[in-house]
Amino acid sequence: MGYLTRLSVLAAVAAATIATVSADSRELPAKAVKDTGAHAGDIRHAFEKFGRLLGEQDNESGPPAHRGRRSINWDGAGVPFKMPGDFFNTVVPHGAVFHAKGGEFRVSNPPREQHIDDDRFSSINKKLSKQIKTFSPKRLFTPLKGNVMEVRFEVPGKRGVKATTTGFGAVFVDLDHDHVTSLEYFDAHRRRLAKAFVPSKKGGLSFLGVVFNKPVVSYVRMTLGNRKVTDHDDGHGDVVVADDFVYGEPQRS
Repeated sequence: MGYLTRLSVLAAVAAATIATVSADSRELPAKAVKDTGAHAGDIRHAFEKFGRLLGEQDNESGPPAHRGRRSINWDGAGVPFKMPGDFFNTVVPHGAVFHAKGGEFRVSNPPREQHIDDDRFSSINKKLSKQIKTFSPKRLFTPLKGNVMEVRFEVPGKRGVKATTTGFGAVFVDLDHDHVTSLEYFDAHRRRLAKAFVPSKKGGLSFLGVVFNKPVVSYVRMTLGNRKVTDHDDGHGDVVVADDFVYGEPQRS
């Protein structure tokens, strides 16, 4: 029945939408869990059940494990506003390394000791900051110089040691248009396994996650809207930022 049969379990317990997504191989059918809401509580149940499907135990910053999951909520006091792409494996060993145009990432609402005045990216896009909400208060994440980025997996705490995971999900903020924001899943040979579009919820929150029966995902490509965070969010422009990530425990590939 393919890698994604376990998603039927999540459909029953979380009342999330199950949708078939495009796949490059007929032997690899793909399904996605999607949900939207005006407030964090509206999608929290789906997010938490999806996390448990990846693994009952959140391994946090612990050593590499054979099972469980990892999550990132950006809210730690030590996460810098100007965040390096490898922060969540070299400083905080979560096994996730980010790549994007220009290699620059921002995490909103830095602690006072960082001496940066920012509230939901008000320092780089004041208009956007007034219309977006958070899933886990109160920090958000975005690449700076583009709207496309990749999450590549490594063994937690082992810099440069490639890994694969069973799945990945994320919360997205202020999606104005359907069929614009997406997640694409790739294996270690750069073959695309699946692609799913995130449902829109203007001014609200959206969640999308895909899980496989085996650790086959080497990296995930995230397309956040069709504009970068410093652009205008009106008309055909759709500036999208992210909140929490959750993914299966990275396994050495």
